[in-house]
Amino acid sequence: MPRSLIVVALVITALVPTTTAFANGQPFLPNPLKCDDTICLFAQMIRLFLGAVALLATVFFIYGGFVFLTSGGNADRVKKGKETLFWATIGIVVIILSWAIIQFVLNTLVDQAGRKAL
Repeated sequence: MPRSLIVVALVITALVPTTTAFANGQPFLPNPLKCDDTICLFAQMIRLFLGAVALLATVFFIYGGFVFLTSGGNADRVKKGKETLFWATIGIVVIILSWAIIQFVLNTLVDQAGRKAL
């Protein structure tokens, strides 16, 4: 395919949803973020990131428990399982504490700006 055809296809694809979404002057799709300002958007991005990291820490916690339980008395695997469980637990604690600190800071910023709390 020539490059010009690809560019034309991308431009048409980019323009079609906007014409159908704003046909009657109102947005056709609701705002999925439910954010009106930057602080709210920032808070949602942090919540999404912390949720993903918490999911990863939980997977490592399960993996450490699996390694520990299936070690069969092998000292190296027992040590590896214990270390994985320890560091996954530390990770989960850090995630929870960082979430609490971020919530406090964001709520303080929102209260100082005179808007409603998150």
